[in-house]
Amino acid sequence: MKEAKGYILEANRITDYLISVPLQEQEQNNYVSAMCQFDFQLTKYEKRLLSNMLKSKWKMACIDGGLAIKDPGNIVRRKIFTMLAILEASPSYTRYFLSRDFSVFYYAKLGIIGVRAIFRALVGVIIIRNIRSKCS
Repeated sequence: MKEAKGYILEANRITDYLISVPLQEQEQNNYVSAMCQFDFQLTKYEKRLLSNMLKSKWKMACIDGGLAIKDPGNIVRRKIFTMLAILEASPSYTRYFLSRDFSVFYYAKLGIIGVRAIFRALVGVIIIRNIRSKCS
């Protein structure tokens, strides 16, 4: 029971990071089921990464970006991608993933988002190194 509550917290925080909307109970249950089925065995380092990521959306973005560069196959990123797959497959959230028509200004916004992503990834690399050094 305690484990399920932890997974629900993870699911809600990851969803907030990915699409910034409340998560419905069905998708929470799907995430809990997936985590129980995968039974990821986190190392001390990965537990600390996950704990830091769950503290804030900003930290999650930085650490996720840093892991994308330094360790793309990390179990913590697999948790994020599992939630992403659940959201993409859910009829309740498909509108967040489907293409729509965009104005010319959207491309400028996209450029700004790209620069922000690079900055977050660089900050994430620093955070990851710090966490790794504390776990060694």
